[in-house]
Amino acid sequence: MRPQMPRMGKAVRTLLFVLFGTHILFLMVTSKKLFGTDVALWAINNLPLHSPDGGPLDGKLWQIGTYMWFHDEGLSHLLFNLLILFFFGPLFERSWGLKDFVRFFILCGIGAGVVQTFFSWVSPEHFGTIVIGSSGAMLGLIVAFGMRFPNQEVLLFFVLPIAGRYIVWLTIAVDLMVFLSSDSDVAIAAHWGGMLTAYLLISGNWRLSRLKTTLSSLFGRGLLRVLGKKKKKKRKFDVVDGGRGPWLH
Repeated sequence: MRPQMPRMGKAVRTLLFVLFGTHILFLMVTSKKLFGTDVALWAINNLPLHSPDGGPLDGKLWQIGTYMWFHDEGLSHLLFNLLILFFFGPLFERSWGLKDFVRFFILCGIGAGVVQTFFSWVSPEHFGTIVIGSSGAMLGLIVAFGMRFPNQEVLLFFVLPIAGRYIVWLTIAVDLMVFLSSDSDVAIAAHWGGMLTAYLLISGNWRLSRLKTTLSSLFGRGLLRVLGKKKKKKRKFDVVDGGRGPWLH
């Protein structure tokens, strides 16, 4: 079933305006023409997400929250992210409300920054890079769409209809192909972090009790299949609503 996209709400309009505005401002500041060299260097060294050479973020923890509001010089990165927000954002703003949608968006961006920081600290030769952009938060929206509306379709490239459950796997596959290309500078760990954060929020598995139930269900059944043993079924109680968060099924 092809979705009828809802009208754009206040949160999506504001985010589109803010992301575009901060992009222009960041370019003007870093060009050294607006406030001079000192301010330009401060912005470059403090606002993007840097590799933690002397420890996690070298104490500049605010970078986990600031990097997502700025984009590089090329317009393609920014326009692609704005397009995702334009198509998927209104659906969730209507479903969750303004505050919960914005909270989800920001949490996915922060989660992306945390995962990127961890991977760049553990393996700087593979993941160490300066990161800017809201791609992690945007991919979180795609994961949310695949989980909440798996049977609804979107028009890929405005032409090819594809169901929500498939667009998530397609996104992961394309991300990996781009990352594995020799000249790629994509911060794939940030993408993973945004998608993982969205999954945890939507599924409720960010709660330890819910996560234990999920892992037990997945690996317990798989182990029984491998061993070929049958056990007497025990009555189990499970939480089906995952709590009271607005993102949960």
